[in-house]
Amino acid sequence: MSEPTSALANDPVFAARIQKYVAELSRKQHYHSLELNDGTVLPGLIGVEALRARVRSFPIPEDLRGRCVLDVGAASGWNAFEMERRGADVVAVDCVEYSELRQVAELRGSRIDYRLLDVDELDPDAIGTFDYILFFGVLYHLRHPLLGIEKICALARDCVFIESYVADGLGEPSEACTLEFYETNELGGQIDNWFGPTTKCLMAMCRSAGFAQVTLEYVAEGRAGITCRRRWEAPPPNPAAAPPYLCSAVNNRTIEPAFHRAKDEYLCLYFRSREALTRHDLRAEVDGFGVPALAVTRTGEQRDGTGEWQANLRLPPGLAAGSHEVRLRSVNSGFSNSLAILMTAEPGPGPGLPANFPPLESATGPAPVLIAVENTFDGSAIFRGFKNEFLSVVFTTAETAMRRDDVLLQVDGHDVPVHLLTNPGGVEWQVNAKLPADLAAGTHHARVRTARSPFCEKGEFRLEV
Repeated sequence: MSEPTSALANDPVFAARIQKYVAELSRKQHYHSLELNDGTVLPGLIGVEALRARVRSFPIPEDLRGRCVLDVGAASGWNAFEMERRGADVVAVDCVEYSELRQVAELRGSRIDYRLLDVDELDPDAIGTFDYILFFGVLYHLRHPLLGIEKICALARDCVFIESYVADGLGEPSEACTLEFYETNELGGQIDNWFGPTTKCLMAMCRSAGFAQVTLEYVAEGRAGITCRRRWEAPPPNPAAAPPYLCSAVNNRTIEPAFHRAKDEYLCLYFRSREALTRHDLRAEVDGFGVPALAVTRTGEQRDGTGEWQANLRLPPGLAAGSHEVRLRSVNSGFSNSLAILMTAEPGPGPGLPANFPPLESATGPAPVLIAVENTFDGSAIFRGFKNEFLSVVFTTAETAMRRDDVLLQVDGHDVPVHLLTNPGGVEWQVNAKLPADLAAGTHHARVRTARSPFCEKGEFRLEV
């Protein structure tokens, strides 16, 4: 049986060691030992070999020429200087100033960009994005640790290397996925140590924050090292399975392909695949960044045996306002087709009617062929006024690559805003819309046309309230 996760936090030897560090730092001793260009070493609490060993524990390239590196919690700056020695352009940040970093930077002729910033202040618009990020000894100092990891993820183009205190860092790892909270100075006698995750919890938090791949590098002396990657492994060179077909990518709250940056909204993917899948088999991407699936569910089956699937995911952090491309694959396949979603800076008014839709007289193509008019809630043609009911009109057309504003939907001859246009595959298309709020009980008719065609025939449905 593993020991209680609080054992290390309450260990008097551990607390005494932390207090010794604090006392020595208060006497102006450097935190990191620092090296000058002539080989001189300015001694600090942590020796050069220990610092080198920590960096060697992570898969950080020796040659970083042409790469940008961010060192968060830079302290005296040894890690930042080491990344610069390897050829990187380096930004170093900390919440307090370490004068020795500036002094040694001048002696070394360093070009490190040193800034005083809290993690809460880090944002791509203010500081940019980076190929590699060092996040050593910071997480347990944060009052909002998951948000802190999300902020770091938003800054990363490739990898983040995390080193942190873990509550089960001595003895056998705990199977508990828990995060201890320290209200005052329970951890090492310091009032700015707020949280102690188990190793399992730390890895889960990194995945939840938006990292596609999370690898444990080591656990030793109460600390853990983790490599977090924003991208999935490369697709198989000779896929054993056919790629999935992505039918739609929408906001699970609004059933629209639009999201708001300030809201905690989730991406819902509807796709088709012949494989038997779990969430661990799925490789979804937004603009090339991997997104771990929270849930993958088989929702139905086509006549040919192809499965109909739904995946729910959290959007990756840091998406700017504008259009973004979504695609997915399995571990055994190549990538699907891609679909666009829209990220907005401010909440939108919801779906509207397409602007400047061509008049009916200008139609040049054949009319769509109506397949079905249904209630998305139960697949019937009967509506009962429930909140989660959508009107679905399924039709075929030879037109391809249509967007939502390329289709006009009418109910009883009146234009109705379309929430979603999706292409389940081939020539079949589907539009979803909310019924007009003032629609009376009884029988009604729906029809659609495209920007280049006349209307299809009418389909009947009933509203019972």
